Amino acid sequence: MKELIGNENSREQFKNFVEHNQVNKKPMFLILIWPEWVWKTTFLRDFVENNLGDYVKTDLFWVRDCSNILWKPHSIQVETPDKQKTIQVSENVIYDNKWVRELNDWLQQSSVSWKKIVIIENLQRMTNAAMNAFLKTCEEPLPNRYILATAEHESWILPTIISRAMVVKFSSLSDAQMQEFIAKEYPEITETSKELIGKLAMWSPWNFSQIYNRSQEDRELLNDIKELFSLLKTKWMRVKKIKLLKKLDEKWLLEIFQNALIKEFTEEWNIKWVDTRIRVKQLVSANVSKENALRDWILAMDE
Repeated sequence: MKELIGNENSREQFKNFVEHNQVNKKPMFLILIWPEWVWKTTFLRDFVENNLGDYVKTDLFWVRDCSNILWKPHSIQVETPDKQKTIQVSENVIYDNKWVRELNDWLQQSSVSWKKIVIIENLQRMTNAAMNAFLKTCEEPLPNRYILATAEHESWILPTIISRAMVVKFSSLSDAQMQEFIAKEYPEITETSKELIGKLAMWSPWNFSQIYNRSQEDRELLNDIKELFSLLKTKWMRVKKIKLLKKLDEKWLLEIFQNALIKEFTEEWNIKWVDTRIRVKQLVSANVSKENALRDWILAMDE
């Protein structure tokens, strides 16, 4: 497995659960819980690749969370409507949107290797109908079937689902662990870049990696982000603000940036600006275009 930093005890607990089930050839349903990005999915992907090897393409069913891309909750439904069958997750990647009935059918089929593994990102995104459809799979799993899920909060999942799972709780990285991660993965980073990216990442190594990688592809990106932080606290240059926000959206960083803004606004007790950020999500959920939602947000902040 890839060497990760933090949550050593939680990862050891996970391994113990897996070893016990493998020895007894039992199916397994396990949920990793914590609200922040702390390598939960990365850890599961490493585990799967280590266990399935060349059979990842045939015996892994990966239900991804595309909420940040869609700008609204990416629900897992009993069956996905035709117009939502695919989601463009990056410039060159299109995701086949999974649904519960498809997942249940897949688990009933024979494996190419000796086991089948499911990863479900943010299990709480399942609708109640989908959770009920998924319940039978949890109750009567076939041998050598591993269902591995992540979730933000236990309370958002049906108790009947939680009661059938083994739960491992992860935690955020400490300042020291984040510094260790940065020193290990990015030894050449400048202090200025580290400070700005760290502010955006909010103790999330996944966020830090995403921002850093984009900044290497676009050398002006960090300067643009720094300028945007400054401009959003003024009441002029609206066109420039919209332009920079759209650029972050194109780089798949807008959600990360706005979450960092919420944290900063909250610390400054600027509740009005926090409320305007929430309004953006509400507008997009109501099928208002992103550009119009961003324009509405900027106008509201400038009032």
